[in-house]
Amino acid sequence: MATMQAVVFKQPYKVAYEQVLRPTDPQEGEAIVRVMACGLCGSDLHPYRGAEKGLRQGTVCGHEFAGVVEQVGAGVQLEPGARVAASFTTACGSCWFCNHALSSRCEKAKLFGWIDERTGDGIHGAQAQFARVPNADGTLVVLPPDVSFENGVLLGDIFATGYFCARNALDALARSGVPKEELTLAVVGCGPVGLCAIAGAQALGFEQIYAIDRVASRLQKAKDMGAMPVYPDQDPQKIIQEATRSANGGYGVDAVLEVVGAYQALETSFQLVRPGGVVSSVGVHAHDRGFPVSPEQCYDKNITFRSGRCPARSLMPELFHAVGKSGVSQIISHRVPLSCAEKMYTLFESQASGILKVIFDPWG
Repeated sequence: MATMQAVVFKQPYKVAYEQVLRPTDPQEGEAIVRVMACGLCGSDLHPYRGAEKGLRQGTVCGHEFAGVVEQVGAGVQLEPGARVAASFTTACGSCWFCNHALSSRCEKAKLFGWIDERTGDGIHGAQAQFARVPNADGTLVVLPPDVSFENGVLLGDIFATGYFCARNALDALARSGVPKEELTLAVVGCGPVGLCAIAGAQALGFEQIYAIDRVASRLQKAKDMGAMPVYPDQDPQKIIQEATRSANGGYGVDAVLEVVGAYQALETSFQLVRPGGVVSSVGVHAHDRGFPVSPEQCYDKNITFRSGRCPARSLMPELFHAVGKSGVSQIISHRVPLSCAEKMYTLFESQASGILKVIFDPWG
């Protein structure tokens, strides 16, 4: 039987690089993709840390990948040899949600790299040399020649997610009467998604962006990208209050992008936003602490709260140009063989200095 190398989930705080069965014989609607680049995402850490429970032991990890179509099943329009990137969830391309730019809520959506330990439902991921892709025509996007595999990886998840977070905020502020170039924005969390949110916000026309994080190397990268860092030894509320004094009397920023998925991050977001402002959240809140503010508090501050999973497949085609122009690939700090995955998971989980975005080469 055909085999391949892949990263598989063993138990909390343990993944392994090992030989597994290779996907073959694509069924109707499926494609087999030879993975040329794949990413390590912050969302991969939720089951890794044990915060998200129920992942079956032996599941191939990862949901960010780009590569070349190797084989196709019956009914698939994509041709072998096509350079493609995948959205992090599958999409049928024909249901009501897919037809209304909300592929993340596709009726047939499945997250790559998640197989339920109880039911066995789900699909393997793509931190591997090959990946099986259901609903291939709806899930995969053919990459233009000038979009690299690395940028394809970013397009399928974190760049699209950062852009989506910023766009949600901008849409909610459309009737605020504040010119786009005068809007103030804070990004809470400057890991890979937060840095993509900064790049996405800039692509949309935001100019005054404050970056908040506890890791100095992440803040330095945010600064390099044009954001104004708020350092761990500073009080974010005081900094933001002073920074917005001339714009609106010091009431706070017009919008906050929350990308961490932690109770404290969302709590900070509500503290920093001005009355009538927007909190746009795309962090995956895999905790049971509830919501940091009450409906009454939102009412009293006229807050607009927007949240949800990014419809990456719906957004990918419109972001081909932006992903290159934004220079977002500068957030890639480590380009390493897939065999280094165990070490990279440990470093990424610990937020080690200098580690931002990891891209794996399955063939290195």
